[in-house]
Amino acid sequence: MMRLPKVNHRLSFLSLPPFSLPSLTTSVRTHAHLRTHHSKRFKSISTMPCRLGNLVPLNSIAAENVGSRSSASVSSTSTTEEEEALACKYQLPPPEIKDIVDAPPLPALSISPQKDKMLFLKRRSLPPLAELARPEEKLAGLRIDGKCNTKSRMSFYTGIGIHQLMPDGTLGPEKEVHGYPDGAKINFVTWSLDGRHLAFSIRVFEEDNSSSKLRVWVANVETGQARPLFQSPDVYLNAVFDNFVWVDNSSLLVCTIPSSRGDPPKKPSVPSGPKIQSNEQKNVVQVRTFQDLLKDEYDEDLFDYYVTSQLVLASLDGTAKEVGPPAVYTSMDPSPDQKYLLMSSIHRPYSFIVPRGRFPKKVEVWTTDGKFVRELCDLPLAEDIPIAISSVRKGMRAINWRADKPSTLY
Repeated sequence: MMRLPKVNHRLSFLSLPPFSLPSLTTSVRTHAHLRTHHSKRFKSISTMPCRLGNLVPLNSIAAENVGSRSSASVSSTSTTEEEEALACKYQLPPPEIKDIVDAPPLPALSISPQKDKMLFLKRRSLPPLAELARPEEKLAGLRIDGKCNTKSRMSFYTGIGIHQLMPDGTLGPEKEVHGYPDGAKINFVTWSLDGRHLAFSIRVFEEDNSSSKLRVWVANVETGQARPLFQSPDVYLNAVFDNFVWVDNSSLLVCTIPSSRGDPPKKPSVPSGPKIQSNEQKNVVQVRTFQDLLKDEYDEDLFDYYVTSQLVLASLDGTAKEVGPPAVYTSMDPSPDQKYLLMSSIHRPYSFIVPRGRFPKKVEVWTTDGKFVRELCDLPLAEDIPIAISSVRKGMRAINWRADKPSTLY
């Protein structure tokens, strides 16, 4: 029978510094079997005052200090709340950095057709946050600012300066275009064919957004005086696709918002019918992934609402005449002899799987006074264009005027 060796137990206590609180008297008693033949070396544990008696529970310490820390806790809590509130807001950097970021960039330049004058188109370094936060409609691959009836997040100019180009290559003194409202955002600055006038759009944001739509203005290059193109203040520019083009030296063809358009359509609470998509192709057609596509009939109606334009032929003397029916015009290009217009438009049926660039497209030739001449093509919906590089839709494409001929297309 194997005998186990005796094990001698020795209890040692950690020496801890006493707290300032009154100590608690505690004694630890041991069992008799802990005493071994080495017990004579030690005093009886039962008679030793235990230094653990100086320990105090943590909740007692917290209770004592809660009064002294209550005021500091309230102060720190309020400070923390203020810091958290500030952390959720935009902060301004130090003035040295702010001045660098807000420094105006170099202006954009535009030279007149006669190469004798130059425009300095002034701009901001960064767009305002209010411009970036404006709501947008995502339709057929477009993002539209419904208040302005333009593409969303469109950049703008803040001023126009006119300089004379001197024979020695230097610039003459700046002549500022004036007469438009302060704070107006300027877009689509174009020269007339003879370089004597400028056409541009302005938009002014009111607190209620009542004047956020674009208006067409013209300016005399010699004087810098600007004025509205249309006498009526209710004629607005539709700039989702094309905007306006100089037909000759004194008249412009403008894409305007139809006066009878009314309010945008409201989304029905219950769909009028099921969403039906069919594939009648014999072969499987691969389609790329596109963003912001039309999803239902409501999106189709909303797309038509924002992109449908009424063409108006406006002269600098104030006369205006509607040209053609309202349609989704995507481009307008006058012939070199200023007698004809190359008109492109898209129409239904729309698609839920491809963007507006593949919708049915019609290209026509009109006279500059709005008379129909001929239809060049009417391309069908192109949902089956292969995804291979350089794939194109079937039919005529890239139709343009020849610059060396009066009115010849290629």
